[in-house]
Amino acid sequence: MGRRNESRLSVDLPGSYIRGDRSHAMFFSQISASGCRLTTDDSDLRVGDAIGLYLGPVGPIDGIVRWVSDGCAGVEFGVPLDAAVVGYFAAFIDDVA
Repeated sequence: MGRRNESRLSVDLPGSYIRGDRSHAMFFSQISASGCRLTTDDSDLRVGDAIGLYLGPVGPIDGIVRWVSDGCAGVEFGVPLDAAVVGYFAAFIDDVA
């Protein structure tokens, strides 16, 4: 996903994605309007894979896998998320100030 020009939200929420005709459980984190990081047990996930993401109740969202490393992957969304959707996920961040 290269250098980011936008801030990322540090969340740790369950979701799923579809690759081909199979659904896979995952957790997503480091979400921004343009992408997210996911953690999965799917060892067949590869750079360039097109996936359909379900981020909690939000989805499907088209995405492309941009990097894979040790059970984690970076996904770029096909269309950036609306600010209201990103704001929805911000509500899940624990405010420990």
